[in-house]
Amino acid sequence: MNWKLWITIVSLSFLSLNAFSQNVEDEIILTVGDEKVTRAEFERIFHKNNQMVDESAKKSLDEYVELFVKYKLKVVEAKAEGLDKKESFIKELDGYKKQLSQPFLTDTQTEKSILDEAYQRMRYEVSASHILVSVPEKATPEDTLAIYNKVLKIRERITKGEAFEEVARATSDDPSVKRNSGFLGYFTAFQMVYPFESAAYKTPIGNVSAPVRTQFGYHIIKVHDIRPAKGQIKVAHIMVATPRDGDVEKENEAKSKIEDIYKRVLNNEDFAALAREFSQDPGSARNGGELPLFGSGRMVPEFEQAAFGLKTDGQISVPVRTQFGWHIIKRIEKKDVGSFDEMLPDIKQKISRDPRAQLSRNNFINNLKKKHSYKLDSASLKAMYKMLDSSIYKGEWKPKQDLTQKHLFEYAGVKFSMDALATKIGASPKPQKQLNYKTITDRAFNSLVEETIVNEEESRLSKENPEFFYLMKEYYEGILLFEITDRNVWSKSTNDTEGLTEFFNNNIKNYSWEKRFHGITITAANEKTLAKAQKLVTSKKGMQLTPEQIVQKFVVKNDTLVKATKVTFDPTDPKVQNHTSWAKGVSPVQKSDNEVSFIKLVNITENEPKQIEDVRGQVIADYQEFLENSWIKQLREKHQVVVNQDVLNKLKVQ
Repeated sequence: MNWKLWITIVSLSFLSLNAFSQNVEDEIILTVGDEKVTRAEFERIFHKNNQMVDESAKKSLDEYVELFVKYKLKVVEAKAEGLDKKESFIKELDGYKKQLSQPFLTDTQTEKSILDEAYQRMRYEVSASHILVSVPEKATPEDTLAIYNKVLKIRERITKGEAFEEVARATSDDPSVKRNSGFLGYFTAFQMVYPFESAAYKTPIGNVSAPVRTQFGYHIIKVHDIRPAKGQIKVAHIMVATPRDGDVEKENEAKSKIEDIYKRVLNNEDFAALAREFSQDPGSARNGGELPLFGSGRMVPEFEQAAFGLKTDGQISVPVRTQFGWHIIKRIEKKDVGSFDEMLPDIKQKISRDPRAQLSRNNFINNLKKKHSYKLDSASLKAMYKMLDSSIYKGEWKPKQDLTQKHLFEYAGVKFSMDALATKIGASPKPQKQLNYKTITDRAFNSLVEETIVNEEESRLSKENPEFFYLMKEYYEGILLFEITDRNVWSKSTNDTEGLTEFFNNNIKNYSWEKRFHGITITAANEKTLAKAQKLVTSKKGMQLTPEQIVQKFVVKNDTLVKATKVTFDPTDPKVQNHTSWAKGVSPVQKSDNEVSFIKLVNITENEPKQIEDVRGQVIADYQEFLENSWIKQLREKHQVVVNQDVLNKLKVQ
């Protein structure tokens, strides 16, 4: 499907949503700017949100009206700024629409776009962490929306300054979160499910993604780094197989044998000759142990990690255990990710077993064909077989006659011409030469019919199903809300360093230490020298010395083994909790590594202003609240808010 056609379909879909909305006759309970909210819509959202929280957190009707007004003000402003017209918004909303329509609607992409995208991603590896909130297989659209809103709140905690790792441990449904705090390490294309992969590659370094849906649920992804992929590596190996039946004696025998071979390798014996003599991998032994080039994910993890861990050509690994046995690995050469043509066979192989290749939904298509009177003109399809020629294999084929008036099939009362199929064939990637004309035509035809039916069903669903309409409207407004709030509050609070600092300075009285202990930590190489330092700082003159002066006293005596540094402690710090028992204000001697030290208490302060670095998370959260309140005030001045009290009072008496 070409881009213009896709935009037209999405636009028509929302025209149908608006038309449906206009046909709903209901009392207007609220007007924000030019946006009118019906009583039915308000009641639906009010009851749904109150069902999602416990009794103590439920809002009164008046409280909820205030929250709802703020919500609508942001949405109205987002539309006024044209955010709903942005290409990225349209694409994201369409993505959610397809997710909510699953499993009976499918999202398809052309083979060419998938191949190109996969290659670009394979050139890089992403380091990321994630939070997973599971979505049950039998979840209804309403359940899914509730989970989506929960995920938005989790992300908001992170944008307000909470550490991603802490939030992950507290909220993620990923079983591994307890040991890794959500950290996944580096991965590349095809190593994660496709939607997760897409979100990870599209999220800038250091940022947190919007919620992304996969077969497991909703994820929030934080990208730590993106680096060039490891590429491909060529190695030789010597393998001694281990028994699969768990025979301990044979296992020990294999280990002993690989250790003997390893000693001979270290004695500079010829690696290739040893591989030919001893390796039990018949495919590589005859080639001196050499394996074909391989990249990430092609070998078992232990072998791959050891191979890529070799830093220079010719380097030898220690014996490595895998499920197949023991290996000694020698690096021969390493290559970066190859050209598109070089990588194409590997990409196609990965796509063939990846969900992104599952374009067919035969049951869905067949059922809708019956429901909406699908009729095929078989003679026209057979005629198309004969129109193809060898130019198709070069990607240059075009029909030699006008096909716009030649009927091909009918669906839901709409007739489609042979020209639509010809266009489909011409836009398809160049086929392999072993494919005959009938196969090429049938594939294009099946794809054309599937796209036609899916698009028609999406449009029909939006027009005929009120629940789906409201669900899509909530997603529509939710994406706008996220985008404009992120722009005016969340991202601004973290990126506006000057504004954050000014806010902190204007409100510095709100950020102070209840009590702080200030002192000097003195460290020496041995207890004898430390005793001299302790005697010095407890003397009448020594009490007034700065850290620099203390060190200088010992330099003069040619003893440079003393270090003195200023330190500050919170009263809860174990190092100073027992300070009242310190003789002459000096802590007991503490030993660590090759040093000994003590703390000299200088003074205790109260209500001392904090530095912004000490409370950045709290300041960011407070600054966000300040930005939010200021912004809402501006929006109220810009967009008139009218609450229909008569309609609202009807709800109160129910």
